[in-house]
Amino acid sequence: MRDLPVYQVEKKLVESVHAREAARILLKAPTGSGKSTAVPQMILDEVKGLIVVVQPRRIAARMLARRVAQMRGGKVGGEVGHVVRFDRQMGTETRIVYVTDGVLESWLERGQMDGVGAVVFDEFHERRLASDLSLALCLQLQEQKMKDLKVVVMSATLEMGGLYEYLGEQCVQIEASGRSYPVEVAYQALPVQSRGAKREVALWERCAAAAKDVLAQQSEGHLLIFLPGVYEIRRTVELLESASWTRGFLVCPLYSALSPEAQDLAVSGAAEKRRIIVSTNVAETSLTIDGVRGVIDTGLARISQYDPLRAIDTLMVKKISRAAAEQRAGRAGRTGPGYCLRLWSEADHARRLTYELPEVHRADLTETMLQLKKRGCLDVRKFPWLECPRDPLIEHAEELLGELAAIDSNGELTEMGERMGVLQMHPRYSRLLLAAQEEGCLAEAVFIAASVQGEGVFLRKGEGRKHFSYDDDLTDFASEWRGFQSAQQMQFDPRRCSAIGVLARGAREVEKSVVQVKKLCERQGMPLEKVDFDSNAEAVSRAMLAAFSDQLAVRVGKGNFACRLVGGRKGVLDELSVVKKAEVFIATELTEVGAKEVKLYLNRCVQVRVEEIQKMFPESFSDGESAYYDETIRRVVNRKETRFRDLVLASKDSGTPDAAMAAQLLAERVANGELKLKKWDQVVEQWIARLLCLREWMPELELPGFDEEDRAIAFEQICEGAFGYKDIKDREVMPALASWLSAGQKAALDHYAPTRIKLENGREVKVKYEIGKQPTIALQVQRLFGVRETPTIAEGKVKLLVQVCAPNQRPWQMTQDLSNFWESGFEQMRKDLAGRYPKHKWELDR
Repeated sequence: MRDLPVYQVEKKLVESVHAREAARILLKAPTGSGKSTAVPQMILDEVKGLIVVVQPRRIAARMLARRVAQMRGGKVGGEVGHVVRFDRQMGTETRIVYVTDGVLESWLERGQMDGVGAVVFDEFHERRLASDLSLALCLQLQEQKMKDLKVVVMSATLEMGGLYEYLGEQCVQIEASGRSYPVEVAYQALPVQSRGAKREVALWERCAAAAKDVLAQQSEGHLLIFLPGVYEIRRTVELLESASWTRGFLVCPLYSALSPEAQDLAVSGAAEKRRIIVSTNVAETSLTIDGVRGVIDTGLARISQYDPLRAIDTLMVKKISRAAAEQRAGRAGRTGPGYCLRLWSEADHARRLTYELPEVHRADLTETMLQLKKRGCLDVRKFPWLECPRDPLIEHAEELLGELAAIDSNGELTEMGERMGVLQMHPRYSRLLLAAQEEGCLAEAVFIAASVQGEGVFLRKGEGRKHFSYDDDLTDFASEWRGFQSAQQMQFDPRRCSAIGVLARGAREVEKSVVQVKKLCERQGMPLEKVDFDSNAEAVSRAMLAAFSDQLAVRVGKGNFACRLVGGRKGVLDELSVVKKAEVFIATELTEVGAKEVKLYLNRCVQVRVEEIQKMFPESFSDGESAYYDETIRRVVNRKETRFRDLVLASKDSGTPDAAMAAQLLAERVANGELKLKKWDQVVEQWIARLLCLREWMPELELPGFDEEDRAIAFEQICEGAFGYKDIKDREVMPALASWLSAGQKAALDHYAPTRIKLENGREVKVKYEIGKQPTIALQVQRLFGVRETPTIAEGKVKLLVQVCAPNQRPWQMTQDLSNFWESGFEQMRKDLAGRYPKHKWELDR
């Protein structure tokens, strides 16, 4: 163990911990240096109390704890333990405990740091929101109450300058080297698809083909393949397991939702078999998979990001940063020389971000803000962040807390906000539980709050939901409850559950979450009855409305599942949802998912009644009458509307719309290209180009401009008196444009920027105008005979660009110097073309 590279800095690390009352240590050590297992043991004898090692992922915390316990000759739960969601292996003898950043955040919130002597933040370069927040709170704790607390921040790839300054003058910076095994990196870009190809090669097919090639070159070691998500992993595993060349290999998926047993198999499977591990980015950091000598990296990850402008979670397949790519490649060089194949080009790699965007700039801050306000920090911007969150995220969190009645107009916690903060959940679900207590449906709300935290009760194909949904259900959570009950009765047996479309692993996790949320409620004196979604359906709807009024939605039409939501958002309803016939409903999950096509999916929905919405939010309702463009009939109609905030809940046609408004609405559709004016043609565009060009050439004429705003006004003039597309599609356009100019201006335009000019040989030719470019004429060379000088317009101020064409009318040369063309260019043209076109005249008149 002591041959790990990080032991090179053991002496300095121990001295730094021992010498200072309030030690702050910044340790940079690359992948493979052993910092995750060795550092806590190095400082064990120097620290009084518990050493808390913070990991970004549950799987890493659990496996690292097991490894360190084995190193020290014990079992997990003794001297070395772990605490992750639903799994606490820690006792009175525990000195080193591996926890997730979420667990540490919870301990800090509850004031459960007594007995902690050191906090070690591992893999801090991932810059998770919980880690940023917990580090700031630990530093505050160290300064104010726990002077002896040691804080160690460890990272493999992070730029350390800013973090060093953040930790302060007392910070000691230490850097350890990694292993010296070289990793050869190769690139394999996606080949350009031929025109005749029926489809693009799927990502899993590329990975399987690459795996075959890499393993054919490598006679030893395991292969690790990085993919963006579970779906891609499953498809890749299917291809690999069905291939004849993988016989003798153990194909192992690896992602956070797998059972602990399956995760263990991937990380430390049978030694006698070479493994092909197909993983998400959980294998990017912390986890050590001994014996990996090859890596195939797709360069992609599913990255969650919160959009505060639309209040939705986005889950997009995005390109990883260069730092993340280095982490992945480093997995191949732990035990010997390795090889990494990147499935993108070297040029693409150079264009990628250096580091991932910190989560503090892309996560929903509502829960964090409630926690900070509970601590007395009214202005979140004044909290000592490593990096302050962006204003839109802060503003949205403030707005949502206001809608949930958690804060008042001054940003201070209300009585409701105080009660919500005590429940230590996302404010939406805290508000739901409190509203449910008033409505008498707390047990149902507990199940809802628990079920949304996991991967769900049903298998992805949705057959389970069909089986457990009833026609009179008002919420999708009712079917989830029935599926969950069935899984309980089957004791979460995977095979039996799978047969009825239920995900046993997901149902078991929901059970653990239910127990957890129940305890939260019981600690606050909130007793629960039995769950009964049938009897309490209306009460559940009202409670959900209190927590999710900003996610109210209506169907757009009966022929599809398109929906409109509060805030001008559009989405697609799950076609198996029980609310598809509802007049109005709440979507509790809004997730934008996309790779090639981006869609906002509405899931886990609850039907609500308009009367209840009016009763609960009377100030958010409005009735009005307005002109409205109906896309289906392409006509402006007058409609009476009932709105909840900006969402139209009910509307009906009513009389003739205002003519001016009708013209404006039609003009808007013309401007955005939705409606086409047949006579807005090239003649019109040339008129505009002539006007703008002449305005630039001869400013003394004081001609008017014609920008996008002017174009919109022109569209509106053309649409005057019209109510539908039929009225405008064949309308004349030039009369409206002619009114733009006075008689004198029109005469000047025709004189100085004519549509046609007469050449000195007597021929007339059309002039083509283009904004910002020289005007042009185009003529076959023989028709230019006799034109010695380049023609001009605008009182000789502007030379025309002459396009000299061959007899076949194809351009031969562009020139603004015809005299020079006749002297030199024409002779070359004659040499090249006279033989091909002997019937054409090639002798100049002298």
